[in-house]
Amino acid sequence: MPIAASTQNSLFSGNLSNAAGEAGLSTAEATWLVAGFVAAAAFANLVVIKGRQQYGIMFFLTSLLGVNIATGLLLIFFPCFTTLMINRVSNGLMVSTNVAAGVYYLIQALPKSRRVEAIAIAIASLQLANPIAALVPVDLLTGSGNFGFACIATALGALQLALVLLLPLPTTNMGKVFEPMDWLSGVLLLGVSICLAAVLTLGRTMWWTDTPWIGWLLVGLVVSGACALCVEFCRTRPLLQINWLSTGTILRFGLVAIMERLLLSEQSTGVIGLFSHAGLINDQYHTLYLFVIMGMIAGITAMAFSLSPRLIPVQCIVALLAIALASWLDSGSNGLTRPSDVYVSQTLLGFGTTLFVGPALLYGIILVLRSDTSHFISTIYVFAITQSIGSATGAALLGSMQYYYQNYAMVGFSSRMADTASLSLAAAHQGLSSIAQTLSDQSAVMGYLNVFGFVSVLALCAVALIALVMLCKHLLEISAKHPS
Repeated sequence: MPIAASTQNSLFSGNLSNAAGEAGLSTAEATWLVAGFVAAAAFANLVVIKGRQQYGIMFFLTSLLGVNIATGLLLIFFPCFTTLMINRVSNGLMVSTNVAAGVYYLIQALPKSRRVEAIAIAIASLQLANPIAALVPVDLLTGSGNFGFACIATALGALQLALVLLLPLPTTNMGKVFEPMDWLSGVLLLGVSICLAAVLTLGRTMWWTDTPWIGWLLVGLVVSGACALCVEFCRTRPLLQINWLSTGTILRFGLVAIMERLLLSEQSTGVIGLFSHAGLINDQYHTLYLFVIMGMIAGITAMAFSLSPRLIPVQCIVALLAIALASWLDSGSNGLTRPSDVYVSQTLLGFGTTLFVGPALLYGIILVLRSDTSHFISTIYVFAITQSIGSATGAALLGSMQYYYQNYAMVGFSSRMADTASLSLAAAHQGLSSIAQTLSDQSAVMGYLNVFGFVSVLALCAVALIALVMLCKHLLEISAKHPS
């Protein structure tokens, strides 16, 4: 279920430029669709924590699946930007609940002794959505005003609803937990989600310092967040458990989870961005994505069979080393690199990212259970929030770095050519416009290579940090056994 829900979004976001062109949308309008999904997914995770306690997970699951199907039908019969936005928002709301439901279903299917593995497998399997969605032909999705996307997305929602009704989850204890003040907190948190998602997704496209209203979105983010915190601190039973969410335990857990999404962005923003710049489309990556899927399945399998509290650092180090090696291999790319040249590196990246998810989640669960077992389910939602926000953050950071290094390389290339006689000779044979295009292409490639190098260094720094923590812990254990 989590894979089907995430695949529905990946079908659109993975073919964003084609879908936007078919629908006649501008770049800004297309990016707003991504922001709508991210904002809805983040907000839903905050609200569902209490909603599950009052109405049960089945109520939320069936209701949001029904809404998603209805918006899909609306998009089929009335295709336009408005109905597309409504559908993306409903998909964002549905994904958050489906993640929790997927965890519940695997918990029910596996023995109690394998409960942690069930949670980790459910979360790690979400990473399969992007490569699976990329296997669908672009023309099938975007032809006739994105009719194919609307039909497939609606069919996926209907399939999930049918399975849920055939295999319902057991009922849990429910009680009245919502309060009138929750509406005020909800509106403020919705403002936070919208502003944050818009800044992260539109900042790179419209550029951070060139668009004044992005600054106003940041102001709205700060004001909405401050008001929400004030309201929540003044309540006896807040919608958000601020004291718990602000603890060092949860902050460390969130940082690790965001790191995982940031490293995974090397694939969607880095390698695929490099190929897109060369004019390739998803239909030319099918074999590459099959290798990525095999790597991810291998990572999930290795994670499931070796997941244990004692091996968390070892698993994280192995996963990060695989990601660092993959990024280092990609840093040797050039303008002529094609999907067949990155099969090994992208398989390694898929393996490393899915292997990293399990230990990261188990680390957070162990930290939470040591302090308060009542926050177990909330921890799952916190992880889900970091996945949606972390994905947007990773794309924004790596995309911005690529643009910066591209311009930096462009200035360097131009200044070097201006100082040599080769410029006049090349201009005589090719023309200035052809030279400018060549410089732009090479600068873009240099930008992507710098991104690959950054991801590799970041993964190695994370390895060094984990090794340092392990060493300090080992020294403390030795000193405790042999006090002076």
